[in-house]
Amino acid sequence: MSLTILLFDKAPWRNHLLPLSASRPVGNLRVGICTLDEKWQRIFQAPVFFATADYLQPSFPIDGHSSTDPSLKNLFLIIQANVLPDISLLEELENLRVGEVLVSSDRWIACKLGFIPEDIPGIISSLQPVKSSSDVQFIHHPEDIFLQNKQQLEFDFELLTKGRVSAAISSNNMLFGDRIFIEPGAHVEGVSLNSLDGPIYIGKNAQLEEGSFLRGHVAIGESARVKMMARLYPNVSIGPGSTIAGEVNNTVIWGSSAKGHDGYLGCSVIGEGCNIGAGTSNSNLKNNWQDVRLYDYEYLSYRQTDVLKCGMIMGDLAMLGINSSVNTGTVIGVAAQVAMSNIIPKFVPDFSWQVGDDYSSYRFDKFLDMLERRKLATGTEISGNIAIFEHIYNNTAGLRTEVINNQTKK
Repeated sequence: MSLTILLFDKAPWRNHLLPLSASRPVGNLRVGICTLDEKWQRIFQAPVFFATADYLQPSFPIDGHSSTDPSLKNLFLIIQANVLPDISLLEELENLRVGEVLVSSDRWIACKLGFIPEDIPGIISSLQPVKSSSDVQFIHHPEDIFLQNKQQLEFDFELLTKGRVSAAISSNNMLFGDRIFIEPGAHVEGVSLNSLDGPIYIGKNAQLEEGSFLRGHVAIGESARVKMMARLYPNVSIGPGSTIAGEVNNTVIWGSSAKGHDGYLGCSVIGEGCNIGAGTSNSNLKNNWQDVRLYDYEYLSYRQTDVLKCGMIMGDLAMLGINSSVNTGTVIGVAAQVAMSNIIPKFVPDFSWQVGDDYSSYRFDKFLDMLERRKLATGTEISGNIAIFEHIYNNTAGLRTEVINNQTKK
C-alpha cells in the first residue's frame, strides 16, 4: 500500500509562528539539521505534501495525491505540521491504523486515512482516538525552534548518519570526540571540531575555513561557508548556502543567508535569504533578568515567552545594515530593510524600510528589482513564489502603516 505524508497547518495556530511561517508551510521550517518535511520523508521513505494556508497552497500543491479510488490502495498519514519527531512517537505512528487518530492532551497529533478529506479538522471527531504515551514536542512559537533544536540535532544526526561512514577528516584539524560526520565534497582544514558534548555534522560541499571553532551540537548545511575565526557554540544549525562568521550560539538559520562578519548572534531564528551587516550584534538577555516578551502576529501585541534568553526572529529576505544593534526579543518581518545608528525597534513589520530617520514602506516594485539583482549577483533564487511575497506585502499593509506612523510621531 502506497503511503503519503501530509503535514497540516491550515489553522489559526500557524499565525503564532509568523513571520517565519509567512512565506512557507510550517512543515518546511528547519529544526535541527533538516526541515520538518525532510525528516518525515526520510523516516517513512514516502512523499511529503502540505495542507497549508490558501495563499501558499498553489506553490505547494497536493493535486493528484488525494484519490479516493480504493483500487489505488492509497494510505495517508496526516500529521500536525508543528510536531517534532522522536523514536517513541514514530512507533506510535507506524502502529496507527486506518480510521484512527493519535491524540495527546487536548489536541490531535496525527491520523491515518485512505483519502484526504476536504475538512481535515472536521473529520477528526469521527475517528477512533488512540492516546499517545509519548512526550510529544511541538513548535508553537518562533523561540521553540532554537529551544528544541538541540534535541532535533541529535535526532537528525542519527537519522542522516546511521549505517554510513563519514568522509575522511584531515589530520590538519583539531578533533575532540568522535561524533563528527563529514559529507562528501566538504572542505575542512585547520578547524577545531569538539564533539565531546554533542555531534557535529558537515554537509556536502561545505567550506570550513582555517581557524574556525565548532563545539557540538552543530550542523553546517550543504554548500555553506564558515569563515576564518568563526566561533560556533552548541545548538547551532546553519542552513544550506549560508555564510557565517563571528560568534554564533543557540541559533537556527533556514538557509541562503549571510552573517559574513564579526558580531554576536544568539538565541535567534533567521529565515531564508537574510543579510546581517558587519559588526551587527543582538542582545538575548534583559538587564533586569525578566522573561522576554516577543511580538505575536496572532495577538497583534507582545506575548510573554516565559523564556529568560531570546534574541532575534527574522523573516525571509530581511536585511540589517552594518553595526546594527538588536535588542532582546526583537522580531523583524519578511523583507524588512533596516539600517539605523540607534537600537532597532523591537518589532519591525514586514516590508518596512527603516533607514536612519526614514520610516516608510518598502515599495514592492523595488523589492522585485532587488530580487533580480540578487539573482544576477549570487546565481541563486529565493524558494518562495513571487505571488506569496505579494500576498504578504498586501496582507501586512495596515500593520506596517500603523507601526510606521507610531515611529514617526516619536
